[in-house]
Amino acid sequence: MRIKVKPEDFIVYEVADIRPEPQGDFALYRLYKRGATTWDVIGDIARRLRLKASAIQFGGLKDRHAISYQYVTIRHGPKKDIKGKNYELSYLGQTKTPMSKARLKGNFFRLLVREVKISPEKLSREIALISRYGVVNYFDEQRFGSVKHGLGFAVKELILGHYERALYLLLAEGSQYEMKRTEAFRKCLKKNWPNFSACLDLAPSPWERRLLEFLASHKPSKRTFKRAFALVDREYLLMLCHAYQAYIWNETVKLYLKNLGLKLLPVPYLLGELLFYRDFPEELTEAILGTKIPLPSPRLILDQPLKELMEEVLRLEGIDGLEKFRTLAKGATFKTYPREVAIIPQKLKYETVDQNKVWLEFFLPKGSYATIVLKRLFLLPETN
Repeated sequence: MRIKVKPEDFIVYEVADIRPEPQGDFALYRLYKRGATTWDVIGDIARRLRLKASAIQFGGLKDRHAISYQYVTIRHGPKKDIKGKNYELSYLGQTKTPMSKARLKGNFFRLLVREVKISPEKLSREIALISRYGVVNYFDEQRFGSVKHGLGFAVKELILGHYERALYLLLAEGSQYEMKRTEAFRKCLKKNWPNFSACLDLAPSPWERRLLEFLASHKPSKRTFKRAFALVDREYLLMLCHAYQAYIWNETVKLYLKNLGLKLLPVPYLLGELLFYRDFPEELTEAILGTKIPLPSPRLILDQPLKELMEEVLRLEGIDGLEKFRTLAKGATFKTYPREVAIIPQKLKYETVDQNKVWLEFFLPKGSYATIVLKRLFLLPETN
């Protein structure tokens, strides 16, 4: 299976509870982008309008290797279209309240899947199974871009009190931006750590420069590295926290499904393997399609069976229980919310192009991953 060979193969339409109103303080736009991250486009728009990036509100991050349409608002923004290298911002009118994650309902996908090895008959059967039994609602690899280096989660090290290691992973091995853009900066840090002054001129953002200036002017120590986290961009730090929560959630759900006694089939992914079912007994419908499991948080209150499963995952990570799932670093917090164990894609349709290509269309609620649906549909191993 190959996807995203070209941006035109992966098209995402954001669905949100927002529309132009007769009046309002916020200019509403439809953002079209191709082959660019949401962060990079927002940054370019902010530079053009001489605004802070935080002044531009949006619902969610869209894949770089795709064509996407999403809503953006800017308080007292210009009533005109803006065109950039990889994007077009189309003015729709005014609205009284800004765009946010809360207004996001989900995304409609139109995807071309290449090099598929599945007969039309089997594809039709698998589509029917997914429409009846749904798909496990795992977080997919896009959520874990910060650990593609294979060295682990910066936030895990932060929880364990390994502040220098956490900072090294955050700065030298990861990036808030497109990795190529920060390559020289990260190479410099790896070569010169902890001689931070050597890399000051390569810092890709103001916050990273301020952070390096702080580190260069203080003696390296556990206290210094801990204090440095107060200078990390807050949104980026929260994104890293959420990535680690997502990993713990995935592992908890795998244990949950195993405990239900389901026949589970493995599919490899960046952080090991994901486990999928094809179907389940009728009596487990509520336990699978009607159940939500919250993301881990130190204040999370769970029923005992679920708590035991999540804490089993945490112990394997070296963290002694949910109450220890916290950090002492400023800004690194763990917001929790309930997430469906499994979801059923809506308006699911397919069209066979030839023996090896299939177009798929479906709608998913916010926070769910189209690539998980594709993994379930095309990558499950054969069974007898």
